[in-house]
Amino acid sequence: MFRLNQPRVLVTSLLCCGSLLAIGCTGTIGQSEPGAGGSTSSPTGGSNDPGQNPGGATGMVPVGQAPAAAPTGACAGDKLGPSPLHRLTRVEYDNTIRDLVGEDLNLSKDFAFDERAGEFNSNFFNPLTEVQFSQYATAAEAVAERAVAKMSSVVPCDPGGDAAGCGKQFIKQFGRNAFRRPLDDAETARYAALFEMGRTGVDFANGVRLVVQAMLQSPKFLYLVEGPGPLTQHQLAARLSYFLWNAPPDAQLAAAADSGGLGSLDGLRKEAARLISDKRGSEMIVDFATQWLGYWAWEMGKDVKVYPQFDALKPFLVEETNRFLTDAISKNGARLETLLTSNTTFVNGPLAEVYGVPKPGSDWAPTTLDGSQRAGLFTQAAFLSAHGSYDGSSPIRRGLAIRERILCADMPVPPPGADATFPAAKPTQTTRQRFDQHRTDPSCASCHMLMDKIGYGFEGYDGIGRYRTTENGIPIDDTGELFTTDIDGPFKGSGELTRKLLGSKQVQSCVTTQWFRYAFGRLNVDADKCTLDAFNKSFTDGDLKMVDLVTHIVESDAFRTYKPLQ
Repeated sequence: MFRLNQPRVLVTSLLCCGSLLAIGCTGTIGQSEPGAGGSTSSPTGGSNDPGQNPGGATGMVPVGQAPAAAPTGACAGDKLGPSPLHRLTRVEYDNTIRDLVGEDLNLSKDFAFDERAGEFNSNFFNPLTEVQFSQYATAAEAVAERAVAKMSSVVPCDPGGDAAGCGKQFIKQFGRNAFRRPLDDAETARYAALFEMGRTGVDFANGVRLVVQAMLQSPKFLYLVEGPGPLTQHQLAARLSYFLWNAPPDAQLAAAADSGGLGSLDGLRKEAARLISDKRGSEMIVDFATQWLGYWAWEMGKDVKVYPQFDALKPFLVEETNRFLTDAISKNGARLETLLTSNTTFVNGPLAEVYGVPKPGSDWAPTTLDGSQRAGLFTQAAFLSAHGSYDGSSPIRRGLAIRERILCADMPVPPPGADATFPAAKPTQTTRQRFDQHRTDPSCASCHMLMDKIGYGFEGYDGIGRYRTTENGIPIDDTGELFTTDIDGPFKGSGELTRKLLGSKQVQSCVTTQWFRYAFGRLNVDADKCTLDAFNKSFTDGDLKMVDLVTHIVESDAFRTYKPLQ
């Protein structure tokens, strides 16, 4: 029987062959991947991969593989930064599997953590390790078993008649969805041969099993195969859907690519607007904000002796921010002023206690908080908890979050021998008094002045975001100061700080930079200056609405082009 053991060896070896694997694989190359044509060329050069050479031997380019709207604007050609290959993130992987088999399998929980481009999850730098190979192989086996278990919904025909013909129909449909483009005849033939090898002497289901395993370990599935040059319609459709939905193209977007509907900016705008207006488009903006503001940090937990309610409170912190952002998206396109200054949010019973407001009559309800205490995302419990310490507030963490995530002002590297330990808590001191000693040490003073002085503006909140006017019986001092920014100067409290940030050109530019990193899955370089300048102008001219900025990113030369690393 040709079942699981042999294809594990086969398809694992495939990741080190074919047109994409100039990414650092080492080891002995095994049997060629079905559909790879034995090519071992660079991922940025010509190959037998139809995604790289859509015209094939004849030079005739199918509609769906023709270049989409060709970049002709001011930020094309040599004014574009290079992009590495993008491997699916864990969220993208799970969403793609869900769309393939109609079931959330949550397989990525066993994968290595995603690489990061600044604040954002992205896999673009390191070659795969042997451990990652094995993780993908194990996941592919699990998906194959589920596909076989629900074969009637995965296979588009009745295998009881022409099994070979039905197998080819399955290969074309599943392959088109897995690779985000139609398979060519050569690919179909190779996967058909694999299918027949699995079916012979066993059954139809085993052929399906082998094809699914092989396709899900192909680099054409694990990576977004692009360029070089203007993206083809299928490549652009995939880039669009993975940016706006963290998922593969749906049937309507795939059909638009097949028919040439993305061949003009009007066609691209139409599809982008549809995706953005979908619930999944709002979820993408929430995902951006969650990663941008570092909400994952609160997963480190809190001291249960100090904050016994925190573990039960954690899921509500995320839910509040999600509801707040979704509301801002629907009302005014997620305008920056709303995100930073609104004192209207959504609470349930436990959060009402944190904010000191009456409990709502239902599970969740919109609530207007005291504007002298709360203004936007930075004074919500999620942000304050994420960037608080284990047992209290943290001027360092909160100040660092504002400085690096909101102002894009990187901190200098600490000097050798710098003391990284926090001052010990004393019942006769406030947190501010404890941390003031950092600035008495010359080796610490220059850095901590840049962080702590911002973080002091949030000392009116404890480690889980409750408002306070005293600590250990001592009045809170929430005065602070900004240095080396375009809004330098003193401020009092988070409200004044937020208003200064909202008027900062540096903050506005930082927001567009963070969106660039999220959309492209990489850090910006000097060659991206033209693109970033255009994004920033669009953002400021467009009343600082994030939804409009997302639309401009999709229409940009940079988004519609793949410029390979040299």
